[in-house]
Amino acid sequence: MRSEITIKRDYGSRSLAGKVLRAVQPDNKGVPADTSIEMKVSGSSLLIKISSTGALPSFLRTVDDLLLCIQVAEGATKAVH
Repeated sequence: MRSEITIKRDYGSRSLAGKVLRAVQPDNKGVPADTSIEMKVSGSSLLIKISSTGALPSFLRTVDDLLLCIQVAEGATKAVH
């Protein structure tokens, strides 16, 4: 079964979107072999595409983990911005 999600987060500035991207990229190194995560900045938005051919619960955990990391990065970035 193939699962896929695309997430778009707008930050109002390219700089802020880039900071969040750089903050969460290291977290994507340990994803399961059947999962891929693509992230890029487009304008002032962070675009994330997660695809998996693995089990749905594993896919959902990966999405949840990444969203949590993004939330923490957003809070940290706003605190120092």
